[in-house]
Amino acid sequence: MSIPDYRIFFRRCAAFFLAGVLAAGSASAQQAAPPAAAPEQPQEQPDQSEMDTVIMALCHEITILKKNEEKRMAIRKTLVREADATYNYFDTRVYEMSAVLYALDDQKIFTLAFYCKAASSLVKTYYAQKPDFQGQEERLDKEIERIKKLAASLEEVNTDTLSQASLVQRDEALYACQELEESLQSEKEQISYLKELFSSLNGKIDALNNESAKLFTALFNRVFYTPSHAARYIFLKPHKTYETCMGAWETSADSKLQLPSDPETLKHYGLILLGIILCSYCLSRIIIFLGFRNTLKKTGHYNKRHAFANVTTILIVALTLVIASLRTPNYLLESAASLGAEFLLLVSAILFSLVTRLPYGTINSGIRIYMPYLLLGGFFMLLRMFMAPNIIVDISMPILFTLVSLFSLLTWVRQRHKLPRLDRFFSTVSLVFTILGSVLCWTGFSFMAFLVLMTWIMLMTSILLLVGLWDLLHHYENRRKERNKRAILWFRPFISKLVLPCLTIFLILFSIIWPAATFDMGDLIINKIFATTEIKDLLTFSWSSVITVILMAIVLNYLIFLGKNTLHEIYGEDYEVGIIPTFVTLSTLFLWGLFVFTALIIMNANYNGLLMVMGGLSMGIGFALKDTIENIISGLSLMLGRLRQGDMIECDGYRGRVSSLGYRSTMIETLDGSIIAFQNSQLFNKNFRNMTRNHKFECVKVEVGISYGTDVERARKIILETLATLPFLSKVKKTSVVLDSFGDSAVNLGVWVWVPVMTKSSSLSSVREHIYNAFNKHGISIPFPQQDLYVKEFPGGAPVQGT
Repeated sequence: MSIPDYRIFFRRCAAFFLAGVLAAGSASAQQAAPPAAAPEQPQEQPDQSEMDTVIMALCHEITILKKNEEKRMAIRKTLVREADATYNYFDTRVYEMSAVLYALDDQKIFTLAFYCKAASSLVKTYYAQKPDFQGQEERLDKEIERIKKLAASLEEVNTDTLSQASLVQRDEALYACQELEESLQSEKEQISYLKELFSSLNGKIDALNNESAKLFTALFNRVFYTPSHAARYIFLKPHKTYETCMGAWETSADSKLQLPSDPETLKHYGLILLGIILCSYCLSRIIIFLGFRNTLKKTGHYNKRHAFANVTTILIVALTLVIASLRTPNYLLESAASLGAEFLLLVSAILFSLVTRLPYGTINSGIRIYMPYLLLGGFFMLLRMFMAPNIIVDISMPILFTLVSLFSLLTWVRQRHKLPRLDRFFSTVSLVFTILGSVLCWTGFSFMAFLVLMTWIMLMTSILLLVGLWDLLHHYENRRKERNKRAILWFRPFISKLVLPCLTIFLILFSIIWPAATFDMGDLIINKIFATTEIKDLLTFSWSSVITVILMAIVLNYLIFLGKNTLHEIYGEDYEVGIIPTFVTLSTLFLWGLFVFTALIIMNANYNGLLMVMGGLSMGIGFALKDTIENIISGLSLMLGRLRQGDMIECDGYRGRVSSLGYRSTMIETLDGSIIAFQNSQLFNKNFRNMTRNHKFECVKVEVGISYGTDVERARKIILETLATLPFLSKVKKTSVVLDSFGDSAVNLGVWVWVPVMTKSSSLSSVREHIYNAFNKHGISIPFPQQDLYVKEFPGGAPVQGT
């Protein structure tokens, strides 16, 4: 039951309730009158108010329903007119697109690709704007059924008990219901007719989509798998090559299939483009010389002002073309303007990187290195804009690729020593790709050669742009450091660990999609990225989900780094010791484990399948990773109780500080500065001494000798009073002095002191020094070993004289 049905139900209930109350009140009044006093009267007619109230309520409900339905009918009429206009538009466009596609063949790749993309876009737009007739029909059926029920309720009313006014209202309500039902039936028939029209249009749209997909497959095969033999005309029939190209151009010069190529139109557009370039150059000079003059002087780039002005000019022209592509009604001009803007942005990115990174004297060398490849790409873009036939591309591109290869080789030999290592590497790789493209062009794969070269150029441009931005940000950081006299600690990690990696991912994707977009195959690459790939019983993922996981890993890595830096700033030197490194290590392990779990969810992992695979590989994995797993478990056990980073331990005769407590091994920095690595499993099974686990002091005995006859108690008192003044000794653990032994030359005292573990050697030296100075001050001698020699006789029996 819909909302209006509930409303009618409650109104009827209220009407019947009111009628019942009135009837009950009348009956009670009649019963209250005394029967004896009432004279005999003729029998009165039954009360008419109950049915009149019901009729009034129903008529009121029908009046409200009529007003609401009139509003809905006006809205539905507007929707019907819009649907009719939508049908006429798409029916015309489908007819035009079908006529074009059926007339094309694979000898006009650019035109074929453009209209295949246009057909795919038309299909997507149609299904996005297609009206929902099923929902409208269901709503109309419900409204018609509601009106029929109201009319039936009015017809079932007993007219004998109604007043004259109620009869008139009933008849008017029945007439209104009849009119509403007829109007809704008419609308339903009109919507059914439109539904049939759109159903027939669906068939045409599906046929167009199938034909577009078929031609797109033929286009893909023509680019990558089917070689052309047009290049042989250059050698076999060189005198007819020009005639063949011009004939192919004239036969394809249909104004509906390519840009206008007559001299007057070209002259008109050429003058417009020249005016845009001149205005952009003047505007760029104003921006650079008035807006950024002081900035260039401060950064030491004022001598590059003309180069920056040229880069700005190219950017302004590109932005102008973008605006023109958005405003022009001609979709061929829109495509040409957008392609030109994208290519100019690519050129400006390379020039920006060169101007930013290179010294003033080597900028021209960098331009000479990269310009041949850009000119080759620009010429191909012109062929694409004018929808040149295949034979012109297949004949012109081998010659151009060969000339560019020779010129690039000559430029590379002359200019490579003047450029940095990065530019030498890129110029070498570009030269290799150009030579490879020449080979592909002469074998008949001119389009594939261009795709390969432009993919590399776009990737190279992305890297150069990133390097240029990094260099610019480095200069900015240095300027801020000089101005504030301190470094910006967060700036470089934020750029290097978060911004640049994310930007690299997006630029790599763009460098793959953009060359394909020149053939109007960008949607194909994007669909491949979002297409689902299934590894049976393991994963169901797409490349978009893989990219999402990579971006999540980059963000998580930066957040972990940021957390470590924050803790380091808070705790300072205490960050490297105690529980903090263990907490950081375990938290990092937990976060990466949570990331792996989230990544498996994003990749739609089949946990049952993964468990089955892991179970099948468990034997081999167990044997192969036995030591690794044992070290990881031992490392976790050490972190959770027995050892912490910064502890001083003794193991296998080595004494040192735990400098690193990792998952697989533990690094010990010994007192002599060397590093000893223990596998966690080995260290876990050893009985090592942890000198700082309970506290940071170690009890060490210092032996002190005093001469025989010295008061031992006095010596003990002097030692205790002297050592009590030393601040580095433990205040909790008391120093004790005991008589250790009787030596040959001295009475040996044992002084037991609690010295800091980390500074044991220096602390013991200070203790001995203070005891020695105190004994000297109080006249207590520290004897040294000595022997008395008595000679009874000399050799030869001579008596000893004297004693």
